[in-house]
Amino acid sequence: MNDTQKMLEDSVTRLFSDLITREALTRIEETTWDVPLWQAITDLGLPQVLISEAREGMGGSWVDAFLVARACGRHAVPAPVPEQMLAGFLCDQASLLLPAGIAGVLPAPVPVAALKGDNASFSAARVPWGRHADFFVGLTEAGHLVMLSNTGVTVREEANLAREPRDHLTFEATPLIGHAAGGLPADSVRWLGALLRSAQISGAAAACLELSVKYTSERVQFGRALSQFQAIQHHLAEIAGEMASVDTMAMVACRAFDARGINGTDRNARFDIAVAKCRASEAVEPITRLSHQVHGAIGFTYEYDLQFLTRRLWSWRAEFGAQGEWGKYLGGVAMDQGGDQLWPYMTA
Repeated sequence: MNDTQKMLEDSVTRLFSDLITREALTRIEETTWDVPLWQAITDLGLPQVLISEAREGMGGSWVDAFLVARACGRHAVPAPVPEQMLAGFLCDQASLLLPAGIAGVLPAPVPVAALKGDNASFSAARVPWGRHADFFVGLTEAGHLVMLSNTGVTVREEANLAREPRDHLTFEATPLIGHAAGGLPADSVRWLGALLRSAQISGAAAACLELSVKYTSERVQFGRALSQFQAIQHHLAEIAGEMASVDTMAMVACRAFDARGINGTDRNARFDIAVAKCRASEAVEPITRLSHQVHGAIGFTYEYDLQFLTRRLWSWRAEFGAQGEWGKYLGGVAMDQGGDQLWPYMTA
């Protein structure tokens, strides 16, 4: 991590530590949005991390985005910061300015047949924070970027286990406010969304470990702190190992994307992203199980912070592809490469 990245991580951590309290999380779960929080996020420039300086952004890398997304997971940030960074990246790749306001990212490619002149009509499922979006960004089946107004959009409100909005949207003759050829494949949102969720899972896992260590160090049973019992130590070590593997793989995938992208058929970052999301989704079960186990009954109560993290982990593990989907992709790579070529492919 260079000095600039250290400053970014420190700034983000300080912001979220000040604003994301248990009381704030409880309040925002009821309203699903907090204007002062979002204003502070935008004032710090986080939505512009992946936008080039030529388009009024920070000109950051995907490693920079990893640091921000990981912090969002660690603090259970109830706001679409990763999605906003992704929207900015998509627009920047298409040489378009990201408008002011809240961007909704469409997870699935927009059917080309849905575009009729200067408007579009189609449906989109599980759109993160869709009800709060001022406009929507997505890629068509042909890989072109489309930017849509929120006019003529019917919202059926839905949510994930963490009570974060995941809305079903119906676009009826919704005006296009931007349309340009980009340099990304049509399935880029799914791949990059998976990469960001991997980083968020890494951060939430680190927070689960921190809470577990703190609780078991303070809680006394049979005259000793829980952390002095060998079984508890094993649980904490297993949580730490799971968290470390997810963190490393997500960071490696971000570095791979910065270096090679996901275009073409040669050895690009798709393999690394699939590994990161498959491992992150797989790690959710042991991390949540062991964290709750060392906490006992208190870990499940709404008044304690752990459940804010574990409900997000269970939600994020399936978003942008669950473990089985990414495992199937990796199995296909192994079959295609064969025994002799798999190791050179993995380490390329």
